[in-house]
Amino acid sequence: MEQFDSSLHLVSQMTLSEKASLLSGADKWRTKVIPRVSLGSVTVSDGPHGLRKEVIDPEKGRYTIQSTCFPTACATACSFDRDLMRRIGVALAEECCAEDVDVLLGPGLNCKRSPLCGRNFEYFSEDPVVSGELAAAYIEGVQSKGVGTSMKHFALNNQEYRRLTIDAVVDERAMFELYLASFERVLKKVQPWTVMCSYNRIKGINASDSHWLLTDVLRTKFGFTGLVISDWGAVHDRATGVSAGLDLEMPFVGPYHDKQIEKAVTSGTLCEEDVDRCAAHIVALVERAKSRTKEPFDATAHHALAREAARQSAVLLKNDASLLPLAAGINVAVLGAFAKSPRYQGAGSSKVQPLEIDSPFNELLKLGLIAEFAKGYHEEIDATDEALLAEACDLARGKDAVLIYAGLPDRYESEGFDRESLAMPRNQVDLIERVAEVNSNVAVILQCGSVVDLGWADCVKSILLMYLGGEAVGGAAADLISGQTTPSGKLAESWPLQLSDTPSHRYFPGYARTVEYRESIFVGYRYYDTAQKPVRYPFGHGLSYTSFSYSNLRLHNANLNAGETLQIMLDVTNTGHVTGAEIVQLYVSRRSDVMFTPEQELKGFEKVFLTPGETKSVSFLLTRRDLCYYDVVASDWRVEGGIYELRISASSRDTRLVTRIEVEPDADAHVPDLRAAAPCYYDLSSGIDVPDAAFAAVLGRVIPARERQKGEKHTLNVTLSEVKHTLLGRVLINVGRKVAESALSTDEVNRNIIDHVLYTTPLRLMSSESSITPRQIEGIVHLLNHEFFKGIKAFFQK
Repeated sequence: MEQFDSSLHLVSQMTLSEKASLLSGADKWRTKVIPRVSLGSVTVSDGPHGLRKEVIDPEKGRYTIQSTCFPTACATACSFDRDLMRRIGVALAEECCAEDVDVLLGPGLNCKRSPLCGRNFEYFSEDPVVSGELAAAYIEGVQSKGVGTSMKHFALNNQEYRRLTIDAVVDERAMFELYLASFERVLKKVQPWTVMCSYNRIKGINASDSHWLLTDVLRTKFGFTGLVISDWGAVHDRATGVSAGLDLEMPFVGPYHDKQIEKAVTSGTLCEEDVDRCAAHIVALVERAKSRTKEPFDATAHHALAREAARQSAVLLKNDASLLPLAAGINVAVLGAFAKSPRYQGAGSSKVQPLEIDSPFNELLKLGLIAEFAKGYHEEIDATDEALLAEACDLARGKDAVLIYAGLPDRYESEGFDRESLAMPRNQVDLIERVAEVNSNVAVILQCGSVVDLGWADCVKSILLMYLGGEAVGGAAADLISGQTTPSGKLAESWPLQLSDTPSHRYFPGYARTVEYRESIFVGYRYYDTAQKPVRYPFGHGLSYTSFSYSNLRLHNANLNAGETLQIMLDVTNTGHVTGAEIVQLYVSRRSDVMFTPEQELKGFEKVFLTPGETKSVSFLLTRRDLCYYDVVASDWRVEGGIYELRISASSRDTRLVTRIEVEPDADAHVPDLRAAAPCYYDLSSGIDVPDAAFAAVLGRVIPARERQKGEKHTLNVTLSEVKHTLLGRVLINVGRKVAESALSTDEVNRNIIDHVLYTTPLRLMSSESSITPRQIEGIVHLLNHEFFKGIKAFFQK
């Protein structure tokens, strides 16, 4: 508060024009300077698993610097390791310091509602406890070195399809118990310097315009004190955004929005105090960044940390007959293009130019493996090359073991579009199945950013999931395959048997205007465990080369009615013959007789490292808040009361120890009884199939229109798909292609993305990358609404 008051004092010395100009960036990556009051700027840069700093050089043009590519969040989430995340954060901050970057734009905390989301590789988990805990540790690590973070994307950005305009229609209980919960958990532990608002709409309002989201929830309810920054091009109405609590617009799109702010203050439609508040947050950020010092980093040490992180994050899904680790001295066939050219990160704004990349095959040879290689498939196409397949089968025949490196190529998953299925490329599936026919000792090393269809799983003995393991994933996989290290990762998302089993299947990705979260709170294991739905691999699952036993469960200070903290303790023993780590999970189960509830919810996790025969105590702290549901009537958290079962588990389907506690209810709790209005939420045996009336009852309001209504005027959110049939629309599509191709100049996106995003881009976003001004965009909207004179006036007005 003292720093904010000091910043507010400096703001009071600025003119209205200076204050308004400060609320947008100087360019794509920097804030503006105000020389008259000696205010400098800050530089921000994309993350979150590596520094993606853009540089414009007179000779080289625009390019991205090289930096360490750490494992993506889909991988590191499986480590369940707060200390590891903190150390990765420190390393990232060191690279930011070396490159004069003040704020790293990450981490991403969005909940994995559907495995099809193209950006799932950037997000941690389907569970807010995992996401919140690991993100908090990451933020602590980065900010410990005087570099800021940007917690994103706030909020409900759970898909890429129409992400720029889609209205996420979600009931408030699901919002607070799932989709906002990870952000709140972070803010209970650490204050990120910035929070980035999302593109989409919530309750019909753009996130950048939502006072309810950015002020009522983020600041008042959750206690955020830093700066709110827009996602790039997310601003819809600048003056409304200032009033809502959006401090900084990025990137700079010209002076028009700054002038809008001035005009709104002058006309009395915007309070100057709101402008002052936003400007003060920017000044405070500039002042905080002054503590950063420029110094070089140890690239070798960072690469070693990336390798360690990939090892700790890998998940051994299957290991029949203990095929892994491979015995010394055996002859091995190594198959698959990914064995030479690994898939190690996702595509889009987070794409890093790595300092070095480990070759999986070469790393195996370095560790003494006797191996031969065959390509097996072409990475660039899906069709099976029979010659390559025959070569791979010939090599595999007679070998002691076969390692197949497979997964999803870049063109399958990326920022900008969602997948349409869980399928792997046909040529990779053919390779796995055909090789398994000639050799029974097959291990598949999976490299992908999200869940894939494992219909071939019964054909192989072992599956080692590396996810997108960063630049050192090849070395990490070799360490695990050879037994140098024992796998210890566990799944931070459920792996269903098939796409149709997923709770959001019927409702993802939605319609032209809206996406309906009809599954409510039943996401991931909350659905599968409640519906008793078979899964391929459950949340929290992960095998090891050793084994662990749980014992001696005990409780201390068990009176949660008085607001005390309950301590839960148990002993974990390594009962195997090699050193390993176990991830112990605490679930709480309380099936209500009145409101619909999940079978259980994760409330804590701890990772413990043990040598053979060693026993250590593991401890959890449980608070009364951990037993709460979100009461939409009170707009607060309440305890229903009754008997709560505490489950100590190795996964959501592997409970080892159980005890129960009785807790008194909150006297003012309003327990929602929707058994008559929405019975489908109480019986999930037939899956998630929610009628309109039931969803409206849970939503607590009328379901918004899915499509543009007849006679409805176009707005700044109009997309090219809605106007492609008009002459003006066809002209705009040509302009849009040039804008998209401009984005390709730094290899941010794959060219396939253009066709997926072009028609869903709102007109307001075209001013971010083109020479068209926001005022001219307004003119185009007038023209589309047949307001000819207004359109011409706006288009040619400066």
